[in-house]
Amino acid sequence: MSYIATLIDVTDGLPKSIAQGQRLFISAWIFIPAQTKRAHGKCAVIVLINGATYDKRYWHLSVPGRSGYSMAEFLQDRGNVVVLLDCLGVGESSRPLNGYLLDRQIAARASQVAITEIFDRLTKGVLDPSVSPLSQFTKVGVGHSMGSMLLITQQAMYRTFDRLAITGYTAIGVHVVQNGEHKSGYLGPIDYSRPAYITVAHELVRESFFYPDVADDVVAVDSAITVDVPYVLIVQSSTSGIIAKDASEIDVPVYICLGEIDLSPSPHSEPSYYGNSPQVILHILKRSAHCQVFATTRAEMFDRIDRWASDSN
Repeated sequence: MSYIATLIDVTDGLPKSIAQGQRLFISAWIFIPAQTKRAHGKCAVIVLINGATYDKRYWHLSVPGRSGYSMAEFLQDRGNVVVLLDCLGVGESSRPLNGYLLDRQIAARASQVAITEIFDRLTKGVLDPSVSPLSQFTKVGVGHSMGSMLLITQQAMYRTFDRLAITGYTAIGVHVVQNGEHKSGYLGPIDYSRPAYITVAHELVRESFFYPDVADDVVAVDSAITVDVPYVLIVQSSTSGIIAKDASEIDVPVYICLGEIDLSPSPHSEPSYYGNSPQVILHILKRSAHCQVFATTRAEMFDRIDRWASDSN
């Protein structure tokens, strides 16, 4: 299926210290359904934000000889408008010259500018000639791993979304799985001698990322789409409790999905961090590890998010 590719200029919404004379853009792919599904008079616009070492292709996987790996297409087929976003410094989005200044608040601010612009274009019907105006829609934010950290940060700062889905992330603090045991994934204080943009070899975290039944050819696709991301964001996303305060301020419904093997040392403790939310759902996805979209059971999560987004679950 096709999508609309767009670049949103976010420069004027960011501090001049970040832009340093550059024009900075956020890259987005927008999937428009043939007919929008409506619940309570509204359709859902679902924004998907990927985690560390991935760009927006995480949500739109293409596995040669296999089907059903694109969460974006699944949600589009169900009648949702789907927005895939590369956060600032990732993938096709711009890289600030001083990547050390790109922390979670700045990344969230850039995403806020871009998402607000996309919502406005959808409302006015000026996103693309093929897209009619959407007078009413439910704003749903979905994050994975580091993308969930950014999503929670953005929601606490700007109240962007009507619903949040937190997948593969922990308010307690990241703990990787090694030999069947959780161990702290904290990467230590920021080391300014390191490159400002880095990646992480997935071979080192395969036990955490992929359930044992994920086929080798599927894992190979993962290696092919790995990208550099801002070093500061990776360190922050590994820091225990970094989003605990922001999570406590979330006042919209929250859906949490963790794999049977994932980064939380205590999955059933996660809902307690969202004490101001009117509804918190915890879903442990069986036969899944941290990267749920690679799991053989992925469609269960896709379906749950589709139904939950329109409050029909």
